[in-house]
Amino acid sequence: MSMDSVSEYRSEVGEVMDYIRHIFKALRVSSSQFEKELGLSAAQIFVMKKLKKEPGLSINDLALRTTTHQSSVSVVVKKLEEQGLVSRMISKEDSRKVVVSLTSSGLEKLNEIPRTIQEEMLDALQKMNPEKTAVLAQVMKEFVSNAGIIEGTPAPMIGEIQRGEKS
Repeated sequence: MSMDSVSEYRSEVGEVMDYIRHIFKALRVSSSQFEKELGLSAAQIFVMKKLKKEPGLSINDLALRTTTHQSSVSVVVKKLEEQGLVSRMISKEDSRKVVVSLTSSGLEKLNEIPRTIQEEMLDALQKMNPEKTAVLAQVMKEFVSNAGIIEGTPAPMIGEIQRGEKS
């Protein structure tokens, strides 16, 4: 590699790291702002907004809508249920299925809430050319794999890091 190529490579690596820092900062600021102002994490708000759009979703349906793992959504729903913002009940269509819905308190609380950074990022990804999104997914998978970030268990939803756990 020539000196110009090395310099350009270092510049691109720095640029990628800057973009990653921007994403983390936006997520951290958004989540802490919601926690401080509303007593809710960004993940809790994200789930509540999905339930407003589609009341009566199962945990698996919520996981699909939030593009996260079922176990992560389950933790978020449990916290919302403890606050009286959502309720679980047996589906009217299928008695074997439990569905989650916003309570009247949850609907009231949701009226105070602006768009989350997760919604903005999801919208941006969905607006991208599908070929670019596929390339981005492939590159991100390679990046997190090479960095040793991917582990056996899925990460919690953004804003749902457990106490004592490093982010």
